[in-house]
Amino acid sequence: MGNNLEKGSGKESFLNGLRRIRNKVYQSSLEVLIDEELEKRLLSKNQKTILYVGIKYDYTRKFWGLSYEHYNFYETLKNMDCSLIYFDYDRLREKFGSAKVSKMLREAVYLYHPDLLFYFHYQDWIQHEVWREISEELPTKTIIYLADDHWRYDETKSLWKIFNLICITDSEGVKKRQSEGFSNAFLTQWGCNNHIFRNLNLPKKYDVTFVGRSYGARKDFVDTIRNHGIDIRTFGLGWEDSCRVPQSELIRIYNQSKISLNISFASQGEKIQIKGRDFEAVGCGSLLLTKDTNEIASYFVPGEEIVTYTDANDALKKLEYYLNNEDERKKIAKKGFERLMLGHTMDKRVADIFNAAENLNKKGLKS
Repeated sequence: MGNNLEKGSGKESFLNGLRRIRNKVYQSSLEVLIDEELEKRLLSKNQKTILYVGIKYDYTRKFWGLSYEHYNFYETLKNMDCSLIYFDYDRLREKFGSAKVSKMLREAVYLYHPDLLFYFHYQDWIQHEVWREISEELPTKTIIYLADDHWRYDETKSLWKIFNLICITDSEGVKKRQSEGFSNAFLTQWGCNNHIFRNLNLPKKYDVTFVGRSYGARKDFVDTIRNHGIDIRTFGLGWEDSCRVPQSELIRIYNQSKISLNISFASQGEKIQIKGRDFEAVGCGSLLLTKDTNEIASYFVPGEEIVTYTDANDALKKLEYYLNNEDERKKIAKKGFERLMLGHTMDKRVADIFNAAENLNKKGLKS
């Protein structure tokens, strides 16, 4: 009995210690939390200050690695000539809860007076009255970036109504908002963070690769190609290896691929989407084979800078042709890379977004 009491007392002591630590964290003042928790790079007062709000971990799962947003937006902002405050709201919410994180965001805006608040939306975790106060009452201009807008349009409507600039990668979403009187809808697009995704001129060890999760029509698409003798390697959750590809390996795969295939089906609905890989693969020197759409033709010239297909059978023919015509394949890949570096880097995308926000009158944005 004595041993049991000792074990119980030890466990209770341990739990009390955890509670004390937790209470100390939660009782810390907002000023202390802002000072200790936020990553900050503060330059001279003459530089613009950007407060970036986004998730740090891939789909908020730390064990999956860092998020697309972290690699492509935060890392891009780090290379810009501006003061930068990183508000990684998934990590902060996990630690402090949504209510306190909302107060922390408000505190950070009042403390650092950012010129722009750039928010990549994942989940609706910040209290709307905080967004509204910043957007409508303070000098800071607010930007919301919405992904998967074709199936999240109605879900996010109450949120994007209270931001000064709405950024969408779907042209139909922009037109729909403008028809509803929202002149602050801005068409942007994914791009390539060329500080990370670089052409390393590695030997091409793969004929064809596809990187991405296995779901829906993607598997049937790949099976059609494989069944006709094309050596296509697949990487990502749900395929043979069924694991998330680390960033370094992703860059290496693109660099070592003769042809990078993009199967553009969205994870929900039947909308054909432009994907980040449409730009990242090109930025690593691979020939891109992607779905033939008006949208992709707005960014690259099909047949000259990339190659497009209409369906799996057409993709099969294109793969066979370009695997057997190396000089032509290399020529198109080179032109695609040159086009990307001129206009489709994440540096260019973010700069265009910021210019759009700065040229808008805060009080005259919404209908």
